[in-house]
Amino acid sequence: MINVKRAFDHLGMAVPNLEQAVDFFVDALGFDVVITAGPYDDFGYIWPGETEPEPGTLRQANLVLGDSFNLELLEYTNRTAELPNAAPRPADPGGWHLCMHVDDIDAASAELTARADTESISPVIREQDDMDGLRWAYFRTDWGLVLELIQWQPGMPYERGTTHRMALPRWAPA
Repeated sequence: MINVKRAFDHLGMAVPNLEQAVDFFVDALGFDVVITAGPYDDFGYIWPGETEPEPGTLRQANLVLGDSFNLELLEYTNRTAELPNAAPRPADPGGWHLCMHVDDIDAASAELTARADTESISPVIREQDDMDGLRWAYFRTDWGLVLELIQWQPGMPYERGTTHRMALPRWAPA
């Protein structure tokens, strides 16, 4: 590996409706909008096997959660490529989910479950064995985002077998 410093910068996510997605991240999860930009006439990259960028319209919003997580929301419209009829499930190839560390998973789960645009797709699960002390739950927005809430503290059993540690949010006790 080349000796280059690395740090997380942002996660980019395609969304079907920019305003709806921005509203969800601001209202439900406490993000702040840094900037909105566009519309732009192409998507800015050339997909393998193609000779030019796909024509279409791109709008974006960049959000931040506290001082620790940057999120780029991208709305692609007027596309020429065939679109899939559904977002992949987290277990499908190319599938993914966004996970948010919370300090009270029961309260945060209740807030999301109470929203008209979000459904619970798992109960709150408590892990055992090497992950004892970790609690998690999955949710799905009506526009396709799969969101996990997770709660845990340092001192989990897995730490006995490695010097590496999962990164905690800055507000969590070390």
